[in-house]
Order: sequence, then C-alpha cells, then structure tokens
Amino acid sequence: MKILFTGDINFRGKENLTFEESKKILTEVLPFAKNADFVIPNLECPLADINKYKPIKKSGPNLICGTENICFLKALNADAATLANNHMGDFGEGAVKDTLELLEENNILYAGAGKNVKDAYKACRIEKDGVSVSIISVCENEFGMATENTYGSAGYNPKILLKQIREEKAESNYVIVVFHGGNEFNPLPSPDTVDRYKFICDMGADAIIGGHTHCPQGYEIYDGKPIVYSMGNFLFKSRTEKNPNDSWYYGYMAILDIKDGISLETVPCKFDTEATKITVFEGDDSTKMMEYINGLCEIIKNPRLLKLYFMGWAWNHQWCPSLPEVYNNLEKYNASGNFNLVSCEAHLSQLKEVLWTLHNEETEIAEEWAEKIKELEKMPL
Repeated sequence: MKILFTGDINFRGKENLTFEESKKILTEVLPFAKNADFVIPNLECPLADINKYKPIKKSGPNLICGTENICFLKALNADAATLANNHMGDFGEGAVKDTLELLEENNILYAGAGKNVKDAYKACRIEKDGVSVSIISVCENEFGMATENTYGSAGYNPKILLKQIREEKAESNYVIVVFHGGNEFNPLPSPDTVDRYKFICDMGADAIIGGHTHCPQGYEIYDGKPIVYSMGNFLFKSRTEKNPNDSWYYGYMAILDIKDGISLETVPCKFDTEATKITVFEGDDSTKMMEYINGLCEIIKNPRLLKLYFMGWAWNHQWCPSLPEVYNNLEKYNASGNFNLVSCEAHLSQLKEVLWTLHNEETEIAEEWAEKIKELEKMPL
C-alpha cells in the first residue's frame, strides 16, 4: 500500500478554481497521485461561503476559501484530507461544519476536525489487500480548537491522543499521526518538537507526518518509524511579496510504502508565486533539493547542533515583550498574539529559549547561530 501525503494547501488568491485549472496546476503531480493507492492532502482553511460567517478573534490571518475549491482535491484524486490546523476554525463553527459536509458530499474522508473534541480526534480508516491503516490528525493548540461542545480542530492533548492511538491499534494494522505544528519558517524542528514526535511514536504511532512550518524540514527514522517533521507548503499563495526562491514555495510530498513495515520516499517540489503551477523537481534540481533536505536530516541527528541552531533561530524571532510591559500597555500589545506565545507548544519553546539565553548571558552564542540559521534558510536552487 502506498499513501501519498502533501503539505499545506490553501487557495488564497484562487478562491474560484475550476476542475480544469486545478488539473493544470497539478499536471506534474498527478502521475505520483495516480501511482499511489491513497492520496491525503492537508487542507489549511475551511471551504465555505465567506459572506455567511465572520472571522474569529485571533492572532495571524483569518483564512477561508470558497466551496468551489473542492474541485482541487477532486482533481488531485484525494481520498481523504487532514484538517487539524490553526486555520480550520478561522471563521467559526459554521464554516467548519460546512467544510465537513462538503467533504462528505464529495466522498472524501477526513480526520482532525469535528463537532466536538471527541469527534475531531476520530481517525479515518483506509484499507487495501487486507491491510488497514488509521489516520489521526492533530495540531498544536492555537485558535479554533474543538471543545467538548463546539466544532473545531483536534488540539494536541497527550492523554486523548494516547487513548485514540490505542483504540485504533485494536482496529487497524498501522496508525499514522499527521501533526500540524512546529515553528513557522524554521528549517529545523525544535528539540521539543523532536521529543514530542518521538513520544507519539512511543505511544504506538507507526509514523508521523508533519506540516505547518511553511518551509521544508528534514525527517528521520526512529525505531523503524518514519518521522517527517514538515513537508512545507504544497500550494499556498503568500499574502506578501516574497522572493521566488523563498523557502515558502518549496516542499516535498511524502510517500509511505507499507509492506511488512513502513518505508519513506520524498518527492521535492515547489510552486510559483501566483500558485498557478506545482513543479516536481527532476535531475540535478532534484539532487540539489535532496542534498539540502538530507543536510537538515543530519543536523536533526545531532542534539547539540540542533539545540544551537534553535537558539539562533529563536534569537532571530524573539516575539516576547516582558509580561509587565504587556500588562501596562494593553493598547500597544496584541493580547491574542501574546496568548498564542504561551498556548502554542512551538511558540512556548521559542519563548523559553530566548529567555533562557538571556538568563545564561549567552547572547553572543545566540547571535552567532542566528547568522548560521539564516544561511540554512536559503534554498539550494
């Protein structure tokens, strides 16, 4: 059984795609999709009528795209979609509900969002030739998370996830967790992220597929289990003008081949600034991208080196005014943004790293590695 996962998909600037336009964008991807038994993209926005719903209060942009864009998932031959992310709940419960109903109407399975947290944690199950796989989709705790009685995404809760993995292990041969998290724009996972994903494997997951960072990160095999830290974006037009070679436009598809265990294949790709075409790298370009990604993998294997790179990255993205300053200047500071610093696991790791650096008076080391991580953020082609 081959399962193809894609990185983050959002239709910003492409709110009314047609089926033919979608096929054109996906021309170079479709051979890989047709060669897979199952195709599972990550949908990073509700598909609903923007005129029906109001944006929720949050930090960061509120994203929504029209129902017409379901044709892109159909053109991709998507069998299921993962929905647990920090944008699925951007326009409230109604938009989440409409998205779930739209997927059901088009016979596309889903995981990661639901009418309540229990429902959002339900796995979607796929099967071929007597081999069954459960897909669980969860995300870090930002905005739009499901609660006991409201629609939303499945926010990461170790106790709930452990229970769900155990239940699915009783029903399926394999359990794959798709995790939407990590520090945006960081080419490397934080040490906390590495520990978290390995812990989920220890819970019983047979593979972890990550997204959210808007840039490709590396991967590793842990106790025979593939961990993809982030595939990067698949198709996601930027809201600001970026250099065409910015890491925002790069990523890879992850193909899990299940046959007496799970092996991982990666297919590097990128899209243009207007999100009109996804290019799959071939030849020398593919070699250069894989050399870059493999270089990231080597850093991940070295805990000390990974810690230094994270120190440098966090120093470049401090995002942390002192709490008394925030409290005394509420009009100046964004309360939602600062709440997000401590509620989201990745942001909290970042905040702690900067404060720890200041506490230890290691700013010179941080500044040195801040320059090194800037170099690592550059794409090789």
